[in-house]
Amino acid sequence: MDTPESSPVLWLAILSFINEATRDGLTGLYNRRFFQETLANHIEAAVRYGRELSLVLFDIDHFKQINDQSGHPAGDKVLKHFADQLRKTARHADIVCRIGGDEFAVLLPETSKTNAAHFVKRVVSKQKFPTVSAGIAALPCDDLMAAADADLMLKKTASRQ
Repeated sequence: MDTPESSPVLWLAILSFINEATRDGLTGLYNRRFFQETLANHIEAAVRYGRELSLVLFDIDHFKQINDQSGHPAGDKVLKHFADQLRKTARHADIVCRIGGDEFAVLLPETSKTNAAHFVKRVVSKQKFPTVSAGIAALPCDDLMAAADADLMLKKTASRQ
């Protein structure tokens, strides 16, 4: 029986399956499933070893209007462009994910909330159109995802006023 060690074709098939299971097909970023598993693991390790961990959630402003006015291919182009901006701005150790339609998450190991805010500023300064909103949370907190989401909603609400 072939094993991955003895069959390069089988090994490539396994790697392809793993890639498809963990990556977003449009942007090539990690997907929501990978994000949720990785988030839990990073929180556990950061708490155990007393390390900093921050989470940034991004949302593309008025994305529905882009799709409605310019079509889905234009929306896809915007998503790919923003994914590239995140990929270029993030460090190698950061985990960049597309977690929903126009929602992205970046997990920043060994990063304080202040430094996460600097990361957001670098991303936003490169993003001319469309604009993006970002929510930031850092350990210690009860629920990192809920805290980042609440901060994102607060910032989106403030920008509409």
